[in-house]
Amino acid sequence: MNSLKNFLYQKATLSVLSYLTKHKRQSFTVAEIAEAVLMSESQVKSILEDFCQRGIIECQILDQTNRFMRQEELMYVQAFRLFEDAIELNALVQAIKDRTRKIVLLDHRNPNEGKYASKISVFIQMDQENHKYIYDAIKNLPMEREIDPIVMSTSEILKLSVEDTKRFAELNSGIVLWEK
Repeated sequence: MNSLKNFLYQKATLSVLSYLTKHKRQSFTVAEIAEAVLMSESQVKSILEDFCQRGIIECQILDQTNRFMRQEELMYVQAFRLFEDAIELNALVQAIKDRTRKIVLLDHRNPNEGKYASKISVFIQMDQENHKYIYDAIKNLPMEREIDPIVMSTSEILKLSVEDTKRFAELNSGIVLWEK
């Protein structure tokens, strides 16, 4: 986890929720989650029981073992996922913002994977032809999830705004992480 996330996620419940929101349509045992989030099984079990009581996750019994998975439809869980994606992109924003005009976190949903795709989708508008610099920065950034970038120069954006107004609107409808 990056330092901003470490600061914000001092509560064990957020670490468990973070783990569960990154794994769509997958179920885990207490031991698997405890190992992944580096906590004791008793602490994770208590958190999972609280999540189940609140309807945030569900518990299934498979082969006489409790398995836990998140509920997709909860709006605040979806908002948490977007919030966490924005936090995770902070290092990228800091690395490339001097060469960009705008960085937008896109809310791309994939019905085959659950509410959210496994990749973080981001739209990046550049000042000039900085494609290589930006793609290299993305490649070199240590991320838990893959970034799916759409990188365009200002001239490409102007062309798109005339030729495909719907796509242009989609690219600008996410959460603005940086803008000059």
